[in-house]
Amino acid sequence: MKKMKLSTYLMCLLIVLGSAGTLLAQKKDKKLTKKERYNLGYAFGAQMGASLKGATMLTEGEKNVKSFVKGFAESLKGDSLTIATAQAAMQERMESGTASTTEEAGGQIAYSIGVTSGLGNIVQKVEIPARVFNLRGVKAGYTDGLTKEKEALKMTKEEMDLALKTYLEPKFNEYQEIMRVETEAEAGKAIAAGEAFLAENKKKKGVITTESGLQYEIIKEGTGTKPTLADKVKTHYHGTLIDGTVFDSSVDRGEPATFPVGGVILGWQEGIPLMSVGAKYRLFIPQELAYGMQSPSPKIPAGSVLIFEVELLEINPE
Repeated sequence: MKKMKLSTYLMCLLIVLGSAGTLLAQKKDKKLTKKERYNLGYAFGAQMGASLKGATMLTEGEKNVKSFVKGFAESLKGDSLTIATAQAAMQERMESGTASTTEEAGGQIAYSIGVTSGLGNIVQKVEIPARVFNLRGVKAGYTDGLTKEKEALKMTKEEMDLALKTYLEPKFNEYQEIMRVETEAEAGKAIAAGEAFLAENKKKKGVITTESGLQYEIIKEGTGTKPTLADKVKTHYHGTLIDGTVFDSSVDRGEPATFPVGGVILGWQEGIPLMSVGAKYRLFIPQELAYGMQSPSPKIPAGSVLIFEVELLEINPE
């Protein structure tokens, strides 16, 4: 199981804000002037346009200005279904690599970019009035970002960063704190359930528990040498949560996975070297040997015990 990293295709505002600091004191939003709202919209649009300017995998229709602005405006409503639908559309577009062939299809992708690059997820938790971002400013900035060099923009990079940071950093910090509290609460439930599961599981015949807390069951033994942390291995695996939910499976994909043993979660770093080629083990990995308090994907909640059926196919394959 490879270490998962949070990655996105689009440059988003969180890059502008940088790492989150401590939660700032929540104050009532200062009423922005018309110029400040225009500049805020322009800064967002220009930075998004500039980030997409060199995105050669997107067609011009998929960068459509009107559709993008419409999507951004929609994101400020914070509707979870709209956001999820746009995210699914963008994921399908990026994974397929298939460019839109009609104006309508291209516009839908541009709209989805506007939704997913906006503030929809934050708006679901933190109040950000839609009127704060002047949409004419967003449109002008996005158009300029797509078509002009940075020296020709109406605002310098420093001015745009400052406009976004001044208004959005407190919002982002507030959002981070809300999500931290919610994640810890959910992780606490998952940890308790996982500990109860492992306590019962270790009593089962054939289940071996190591000093670290890793549990494993030998389904089939292999022969020959065993891999070390310095080796690469080819495996087939099927990963589930304790309730049986499948979160990842090379078996289902029909394609084995190759990775360095030292580059995976701790439970695999310990479990894989126990196996010889041809072996098939079931690993029961405590949350502290998996992803701990992190949620690497929506399918793996923070604090989750992970169960893998792993077959070791090759060591250092060609």
